Amino acid sequence: MRAIGIEHFGETPTLREVPVPEPGSGEVQVAIEAASTNPLDLAIASGALAALGEYRFPLTLGMDGAGIVTAIGDGVTEFRVGDRVFGQFWSSPLRFGTFAEVSVVQAVPAFGALARIPDELPSDVAAALPTAGMTAFGTLDVMRVPEGGTLVILGATGGVGAFAVQAAAARGIRVIATASAQVAEEVRKLGATEVAVRGAEPLDQALRRLAPEGVDAILDTVGDRSLTSSVAGAVRDGGALLSIAFGVDEKLLADERIRAADYRLDRKPERLAELTRLVTAGTIRPVIGARLSLEEAPRALAGEIRPTGMRGKTVLRVR
Repeated sequence: MRAIGIEHFGETPTLREVPVPEPGSGEVQVAIEAASTNPLDLAIASGALAALGEYRFPLTLGMDGAGIVTAIGDGVTEFRVGDRVFGQFWSSPLRFGTFAEVSVVQAVPAFGALARIPDELPSDVAAALPTAGMTAFGTLDVMRVPEGGTLVILGATGGVGAFAVQAAAARGIRVIATASAQVAEEVRKLGATEVAVRGAEPLDQALRRLAPEGVDAILDTVGDRSLTSSVAGAVRDGGALLSIAFGVDEKLLADERIRAADYRLDRKPERLAELTRLVTAGTIRPVIGARLSLEEAPRALAGEIRPTGMRGKTVLRVR
């Protein structure tokens, strides 16, 4: 079968032919119909997360995917052959990811989450949801912005940012989002109250203009520590500054005036269930910036293929 993988950490991911994996005890085999990319995939390939879990080589990459259960291992009661499933396929040890025609994942993933796909959701939509959507929901819970409060989202056009704008707006939160002038109107349609256009003026100055009394929280999806440091003063006393991209430096971590932290996704099954509920209700939707073939995945991971508008999620059509 075709798969995108590596033989060792630090290797450039390539398309290769590998044997079809078979499920062991407690595992399910899934014929992947669609997958989506995340920065997490490259972090794993580089070895940056080597200490976070167990890995087996050759390693097929890909965390997010959707497909049909084609076989189950001993002891599996959560799913049956023929079920449509999706989620974050992070087993321990990790060997078989979603950038492949067939994957094997624990029925209850050690570090991920797996669930049935509602009948009304196409596989490409389901594949775009898990990691970015769960992360957006998790950050909102941690920041605890009240209804009517103000949240700044740095980088609202990416996968997490696009979900966060919609989820925050659905909670009655005023959203100030950063985006380019070309996609500012699209970000407003997602639910942003205001858009601070990148390059139009310094962001700290824009926030003083848009929120002169301060904001309740800032969500950083960019990872530019100089940027987060420059705007931290806009957060009210007791507010939060959370980064999903390691954008909080030591000085901010030690700041007792606000709650500053780098966020690590938790409670994944619960967050996937909430995400599924809101997507099927039509409250939020994934923004899919590009739909590519499995063969194009290595170029997409290398940043050689970029959406022309909203970045959102990049989905790989496997079947």
